Amino acid sequence: MAELRDRIDITVEELEESLGAKNLPKFIAESEKSFLSRIDSICKMICEDKSKKAIFVSGPTSSGKTTFTLRLAKTITEAGRKACHLSLDDYYNLKDIVYDREGRPDFETIDALDVDRIQSDIAKIINGETVIPPFFDFHTRTQQEGSPENAITLGDDGVLIVEGLHGLNKSISGGFKDTCAKVFIMPYGNVYCDTKLMDSNEIRMLRRIVRDNRHRSAHAIATIDYWPMISRSEEKYYTEYLTEADYHVNSFLAYESLIIAPLALNDIRSALKKVEKGTIEPSVFMEKSNTGKPFADLSAALAKASKLIGHLDKIPVVSPEQVPAESILNEFISG
Repeated sequence: MAELRDRIDITVEELEESLGAKNLPKFIAESEKSFLSRIDSICKMICEDKSKKAIFVSGPTSSGKTTFTLRLAKTITEAGRKACHLSLDDYYNLKDIVYDREGRPDFETIDALDVDRIQSDIAKIINGETVIPPFFDFHTRTQQEGSPENAITLGDDGVLIVEGLHGLNKSISGGFKDTCAKVFIMPYGNVYCDTKLMDSNEIRMLRRIVRDNRHRSAHAIATIDYWPMISRSEEKYYTEYLTEADYHVNSFLAYESLIIAPLALNDIRSALKKVEKGTIEPSVFMEKSNTGKPFADLSAALAKASKLIGHLDKIPVVSPEQVPAESILNEFISG
């Protein structure tokens, strides 16, 4: 059983002290090194234990699962054992949607996944067969058949890394027990300025705001409006998946608020200007709502946006150009 560990607490004063031509590169490098050390320890375990044929990676939204998995796969492969990545996001099946009382569609439930196909594909891959996974287009929100060039074949000594919110659900990873390792990844930290500015939940929300605006055609108010659904849905699985895990990986980087907070602040302000002008686009997350409303609770989303602005305004600004090319943050900030 894994436990949340290595929490990172940092103050705005400490962030300000990290600035400067000499201090900032060192601060960033140390933060990245700390995260990579967690990948190295798991890689060492997998390479030493050839009985492990799969690694299941789970964690709540905006935890950095994809980048972590790709880095882990690369590290394991470079260490001499082939590793392949399978994303559960590509198995979304949005035919039977459930809603909360405000009409938000629940895309976080395991029922939104084609579990039967997931189980079949994982078993085939581990048994040595070649599988072509499907592909889910988040812009059109439709599943498409995958390309042959993305076919997965492990070979005799390969290890499959399965990544997704429900990667540690027993219906997905439960049938492999002694032949797999299980990882729960989540940012675990707090940012303070006299009082707490943000916790792990809000760190993920800011990451999600930035990513949704750049990758999923969703402005900041849409993400904030949808966030209550994400939080409630994840609460159903959080304890179970952490308990199932062998390892917890803290994906919070000590310097990330310097990057993510200003980007999220700009995204929120841009969306609020559209609200003021009456030109704000309906939430993309409500397109499949059973209510026909453009937002689930716009007034609550605007109140949360206003509170976030007050907090984010206190955090120093650093250019995203300072982020290393292979950093987990690029999962959220890249255009």
